[in-house]
Amino acid sequence: MNEVSIFEKNLAKPLNRRRQVTVEMPEFLFRAIHARVDEANQNEGTDEDVSFNDVVEWLLVSEVTVRRMPLLEVVIPGFAAAMATWLMNATYQPPSEE
Repeated sequence: MNEVSIFEKNLAKPLNRRRQVTVEMPEFLFRAIHARVDEANQNEGTDEDVSFNDVVEWLLVSEVTVRRMPLLEVVIPGFAAAMATWLMNATYQPPSEE
């Protein structure tokens, strides 16, 4: 079992490399994301500021459901390990909706 775990961690490494992309979106969506950034950075005492990119990443990752994870793992080997690594290192956590 250890060999499988090590293999999965190695697969995650290339999938967690950063890639810069350009996205076009409506102004209202752009402002909504900035509002989330401002809200996240209002908390005093945090070590790191949340960036626009942090929020966009979280919004995209939130679309990946537990049901889709095995499907994505089949077409993108190492996807689950890469996502787990990303979640452990994520700067932004959305506010809880209570």
